[in-house]
Amino acid sequence: MQAIKFTRIITAVVALFVGFRMHSQIESSLKWKSIEGVSIPIPPSEHPRLFLRNEHIPELKERMQDPILSKVWDDLVAMSKDSHNESAEKKDWRYYLDQKGIPVKAELDALRYLISDKESIGRLAIKNILKNLKKSNWPEEGNDLSRGIGRRMVSGAIVYDWCYDLLTKSEKEAFIKEFLRLAEMLECGYPPRKVGLIVGHPSEWMIMRDLLSTSIAIYDEHPDMYNIIAKLLYEEFKPPRDWFFKGHAHHQGTAYYNVRHANELFAQWIFNRMGAGNFYHPSQQFVPYNILYLTRPDGQFVASGDTNYYRKKPNAMGIVALLNGSYYKDEFINKVYLDNPSLASHNKLFEFLWRDVDLGTREVNDLPLSRYFDAPFGWMVARTSWDENAVIAEMKINEYHFGNHQHLDAGSFQIYYKGPLAIDSGIYSGVSDGISGYNNSHNKNYFKRTIAHNSLLVYDPKEEFLTWDYGGAHKTKYGRNDGGQRMPGKAWTPPNTFADILTEEYKTGEIIAHGFGPDNYAPEYTYLKGDIASAYTDKVEEAKRSFVFLNFKEDSIPAGLIVFDKLVSSNPDFKKYWLLHSIEEPTLRGTETTISRTLFGESGKLICNTILPKKENLSIELVGGPGKEFWVFGENLETIPRDRPDPANDRGAWRVEVSPLQSAKENYFLNVLQVTDTEIDKTYKVKEILGDEVFGVQIKDRIVLFNKRSSQMDLPFSFSVKEKGNYKFLITDVEEGTWQIKKNGKVLHVAIRADKTDNVLYFEGSHGDYEVIR
Repeated sequence: MQAIKFTRIITAVVALFVGFRMHSQIESSLKWKSIEGVSIPIPPSEHPRLFLRNEHIPELKERMQDPILSKVWDDLVAMSKDSHNESAEKKDWRYYLDQKGIPVKAELDALRYLISDKESIGRLAIKNILKNLKKSNWPEEGNDLSRGIGRRMVSGAIVYDWCYDLLTKSEKEAFIKEFLRLAEMLECGYPPRKVGLIVGHPSEWMIMRDLLSTSIAIYDEHPDMYNIIAKLLYEEFKPPRDWFFKGHAHHQGTAYYNVRHANELFAQWIFNRMGAGNFYHPSQQFVPYNILYLTRPDGQFVASGDTNYYRKKPNAMGIVALLNGSYYKDEFINKVYLDNPSLASHNKLFEFLWRDVDLGTREVNDLPLSRYFDAPFGWMVARTSWDENAVIAEMKINEYHFGNHQHLDAGSFQIYYKGPLAIDSGIYSGVSDGISGYNNSHNKNYFKRTIAHNSLLVYDPKEEFLTWDYGGAHKTKYGRNDGGQRMPGKAWTPPNTFADILTEEYKTGEIIAHGFGPDNYAPEYTYLKGDIASAYTDKVEEAKRSFVFLNFKEDSIPAGLIVFDKLVSSNPDFKKYWLLHSIEEPTLRGTETTISRTLFGESGKLICNTILPKKENLSIELVGGPGKEFWVFGENLETIPRDRPDPANDRGAWRVEVSPLQSAKENYFLNVLQVTDTEIDKTYKVKEILGDEVFGVQIKDRIVLFNKRSSQMDLPFSFSVKEKGNYKFLITDVEEGTWQIKKNGKVLHVAIRADKTDNVLYFEGSHGDYEVIR
């Protein structure tokens, strides 16, 4: 025991002498072994090895004296002196997860022991936490309680590892007995079942933080737990996440983004601090950027997936921003954390241990205004600025569907300007039909479904939607027929393995083209096109959606969004719908729909001009208002916010349904949206441009053209612009290669290149007759 302590002291002194500061992305310094063909790192023989190593001990004392972290330490001390109200009426999982009292005191005493080597402090930590573990009782019901159980295991693991040289053999055995008892109480089971490893509660704290931490602490005496957990993480957790991290986004919605991605970052930190180097691919660094781009001027997030609206305080990335910024030395994400340093009590210790207080910040103004989020997502976010007058447009294709808190929203879009204008409708945490859980009727039959999004419906009255694998209580065999996208899996079954997600069952789209320019920092156009037919059953034979966001770079009408769709159904009698959701009631005048935001101090306005279907074949219907806010073909699936009031009614109440009057297998939709302020009456006229192979619009000084059949063009084509003026032309759907532009029979541009990623031509010209030649 004394030899171990001496080694630790010598290592710490050497680290202090050389000024060592562990870099977050070191290569593995450990030995590795293979378990059933899976290679895993072997925990080092020394202690501590959980959350920190010997070389970090000198830094702990410095952190206590740091002007920033000393306040964090004071918060932890205050938490250790607090206690739970045993007579509290409501003891849900939050009550048990809240860190205070003995577990916090034991953690701090263990840390004090590392710094001081005072055995009395270490012995006190061991005595207190071991007694607490033995006495800990948990209600039998409620899977969410696993969060509190797992965090208590972490407290025990900290003391076990940091005070290891003080433990007796019997104490080690007692700790391990309690760890195994608690592990078996976790929702994931122990050993963990191979269920919910991509989405679901097991993809949260239980395995990536709690069991991993415990297993590292007790490895010397009980290696089985680490062998099981590390093998599971390297075999089942790492491959799918390394794959989707490269898309620089997350699929679990703004309500669950923090808890799911936080634990992916915890696993990265824990393995790295143990000496194993990066566990996940370093593209993990950019996952928070999707939320960063979706952050509104008021601090709220543009809704994505499961969402709860609550405007009393800004949304926070919290623990994600802390762990990500300090690990990857990312100054943009560090700025996000410092602007809103919100942490739950069970994460407070990790701010003290891991926050890089020397890390600088960078303003979001240094970021480009448009960003593409690659496969497996196929998402684009375009902004006009980062200030209070920003327009934000989100455009989605969804190449794959992960389920759980992700919605059936392939092809959807949203627009924010001085308030939410084109929105995702509905709310996650509400009461519907007297049920407040995950499986309530509003959540299952409306909120997560295509009908609640600005996407496309094809209504087959005989279609059935199997939902018995949709989680939680109150399961039903079938869901409502919303005319929308299919339930991936057997019956809305989430994927359990990486192999599952790669099957056609979860493939819902394909990116055809994407790009922005000509200035990549402040682009004039942002373009996204995808094929979303596979998101539907065979009722849909073809579904292609193109988005063009136009930054007009002016104050009165700052931006526009053009949405062009080709939709082919297997049966011409299946009715097709183009949807546009709003909070307030829209107004309709001919083929022009207006959505305004006049409440809650907001003043944005959206004008939608429908070009296709043509007026003689066009139906525009306004659906919503009292009793029809969440209407699904004959039934209103109403909901009441459960925990958080929604006075701004962000969950919405209206939608616009655009449909062709005549039955046909093949239909096209072309809608041009522009945003302005409610105080401004001016809008840009939208004029059709028709050529032999192309169709599009003129708006302001922009000409945007698509292939008439939404196909790629490799042969010459022509079109004319009659109205006098100078224009910026964006021609989409052209094949990769070099093209020549002629105007009025003369060469205007000798050679313009279309890249294979965007398949567009962008150039300037004036009115006239144009030929585009390959």
